[in-house]
Amino acid sequence: MLNFALALYGIRLASWLSMFPAEPPRAEVQLLDDDDQPTLIFRRPPASLAGLALPAAAPAPAIAAPTRRSTSRLIGLSAAAGMSLAAVLGALVSMQLGATGFDLRAGSALQPAAAAAVLRTTGMAAPIEVKAAPAAPVKAKAEAAAPAVAVEDRADAALDRSTVIPIPDGIITIPASFSSADGAYDLVVHFHGVNDVVQAGFERAGLNAVVMIINMGISSAAYETRFSIRSYLPALLAKTQAALEARGLRDARLRRVALSAFSAGYGAVRGLLNQPGFDDKVDAVLLLDGIHTGYMPLDHSLDMERLKPFGRFAELAATGKKLMSITHSEITPVGDYAGTHESTDALLKLAGAQRAPGAGADAQAVYELSGTASEAKPRFVPLSEAHKGAFHVRGYAGTQKPDHVRHLTRMAETALPDLVRHWSDTPAR
Repeated sequence: MLNFALALYGIRLASWLSMFPAEPPRAEVQLLDDDDQPTLIFRRPPASLAGLALPAAAPAPAIAAPTRRSTSRLIGLSAAAGMSLAAVLGALVSMQLGATGFDLRAGSALQPAAAAAVLRTTGMAAPIEVKAAPAAPVKAKAEAAAPAVAVEDRADAALDRSTVIPIPDGIITIPASFSSADGAYDLVVHFHGVNDVVQAGFERAGLNAVVMIINMGISSAAYETRFSIRSYLPALLAKTQAALEARGLRDARLRRVALSAFSAGYGAVRGLLNQPGFDDKVDAVLLLDGIHTGYMPLDHSLDMERLKPFGRFAELAATGKKLMSITHSEITPVGDYAGTHESTDALLKLAGAQRAPGAGADAQAVYELSGTASEAKPRFVPLSEAHKGAFHVRGYAGTQKPDHVRHLTRMAETALPDLVRHWSDTPAR
């Protein structure tokens, strides 16, 4: 009879308790008066069964963190409290809605996962406090906030820029000034010029871009023929994308493209700009003493048809939609075609820009190409300049081969600053 009565009491108790909502325990960090170490205390909200304490004589069963109460689990709690009517009645008396603390023994799954956590009991009905190990204390005072984007989280954090990347007819180089937090990159495709000299120019200019350098001999026809093929540059751009991904640029994606050319390299730029719609994909064009056209056979006037791709781009630059920067010398070519000064004059007329006297002599002396510095040659003297919108022209003195080469070796001080400013001031579209 006694066993039957106890079972009936357990069923009624479980039924009554199931009316109260159950909530998962929450952890609170408190600093006790007698201890400078923080203590992690698991508590239940006031509406839960907070005052139910198991007798010290009976070991508590392992209890998984509950999300709801079931009749069988509550019967197990009642049985674990002892199979005596006095124990059950004592438990009923001890229940207090709104009390704080829920006594858990070492076997409870509600303990934190810290390997060094220890339990200590302050009394039968007092809450058990889970104390963090002294080796890894939690500081009560918050540390300084971490930066919004950690260095290791940048897309270029693991980018290897130590060596150049070989591609057909050229190389890809990643200047020290290049950076990308999100993987987007700008690309300059430069045509014609000794790789080391071109690399040094872009390094000095501090341009935030990847640089591709293409060399195909001394004839502009070779450049124009190859880059008149619509699929040739897209194939090189795809190789650039793959190379940057392999070098560790996370989420690499092309943003803007600029075309740069020295001397005969202008043929590649003409071939590309002559493709229908391609000038929409190009954001800037730099020509370093490299723009020519032929003469018409009857009146010896300029062949404007060959200048038409450059003329369209110059007009866009004059309105600020694109950037075009040209430097030229006073060299008269050997052969029946116009030099860079005469060809540039035709573009100035199309764009409606006017020349003005040069701003002054370059302060840096230029020496013999052999490298001897015993005798300084004439400085790189600006004779004239013209600016309209984002269309810039600078004319320099010189009629000899060294004067021509200086347009390449001094690109970091002439045309490249225009591109640095343009890409710094103009948001990428």
